[in-house]
Amino acid sequence: MRPWSTRPDRRPTRVPLPVLIAPAAVSTALALRPVRRPFAVATAAWVASLPALELPLHVGALAAAATAPTLTRRPARTADRVGVAMAALTWAGLGMVVSRHLAAADVLDRALRADLGDDAGGTTTTRTTPRHRTPWLTVLGRPWPLRPRTVRARRGLVYGPDPAANRFDLYTRTDGRRPGGGDPADPAAARSVRGVLVHIHGGHFRAGAPSRESRAMLFDHADRGWAAISATYHLSPTPESGFPQHLVDIKRLLHWIRSEGPSHGIGADAPIVVAGSSAGAHIAMMTALTTGDPRFQPGFEHADTAIAGAIGLYGYYGRLGSETRDASDPVRHPASGAPPVAVIHGTHDTYTPVRGSRRLVRHLRAGSPNPVVYAELPGAQHGFDVVRSPRYLAVVHAVARFTDRLV
Repeated sequence: MRPWSTRPDRRPTRVPLPVLIAPAAVSTALALRPVRRPFAVATAAWVASLPALELPLHVGALAAAATAPTLTRRPARTADRVGVAMAALTWAGLGMVVSRHLAAADVLDRALRADLGDDAGGTTTTRTTPRHRTPWLTVLGRPWPLRPRTVRARRGLVYGPDPAANRFDLYTRTDGRRPGGGDPADPAAARSVRGVLVHIHGGHFRAGAPSRESRAMLFDHADRGWAAISATYHLSPTPESGFPQHLVDIKRLLHWIRSEGPSHGIGADAPIVVAGSSAGAHIAMMTALTTGDPRFQPGFEHADTAIAGAIGLYGYYGRLGSETRDASDPVRHPASGAPPVAVIHGTHDTYTPVRGSRRLVRHLRAGSPNPVVYAELPGAQHGFDVVRSPRYLAVVHAVARFTDRLV
């Protein structure tokens, strides 16, 4: 046997380019053509599609980095040619994903103008709100929303008897004042907020925590003078087994805002808007449709739980089980007392299909005296509010336009 020092050198094994490109190619294909059934396979495919769906430019850059060495290598192998072709198709697909991101701004603008009367006269074509412009440097360099220096965070506050379940994070401006308003020497002005935005996380009612979703929306509102709250609630093994406790929890949070908010700079009469993602959107709409219902306010039946508006992002709006179908299904509650509502959903959502949002919107528009803004985002899937994609930043801008009309 030869001593190891005399063995001939071996070139390192090179991973074929098709293998390197395959993850990006598969993610892109699933982003464009999602799998819808069976549910378990559709969920796995949704997770696999998330990189291309939410970070298409970054996925494209990684594919380019993997392909570049091959373009300069001579002679080219068959695997190299196949890999380059796969990369080219992937870039084309990612281009389609980006175009769908950019289309969201116009879709949201039309929904606001049609459903909210977002022009001064309601019918004129004169634009009164600045058009949303995509901040590409933010999209590329800082996709994960980090708390800006202008925003103060108070984490782990408790609003109910269970410190583990009844907790929230509170975000406010560092100077505590409304942007451009109020005398800095006036203590009342220094402690005022424009309104309160409460966000309820998703997680199928059995998982999740504050400040994981819709962070960009929370930070944007806080920076514009709102008190932004990201709250959790009692989680449960199944949605129905936790009902109505999770709804009771959020109503208890509203009671806390009214009674304890002034000690945190929140006026007792500040308008409150409740927003939610996925399961949280269900709770938000139930909160909007059950104002003052004593069934969901045990021990604080006379508390004011009215809200100024509600926002649902890729929500589930059906019943939570057969035993609670009459109480847990939002459309089984009268819409006559609903506040202004905005419902935003993706056309490609396979986890909570868009038909549920359409059903809720029909119910609200048939019975509510207030505006119902509805927008379907082209090509958007479940969970589009995590990173600062062009699409989600357009949503943040649109939500700000909606909530600004409520204060």
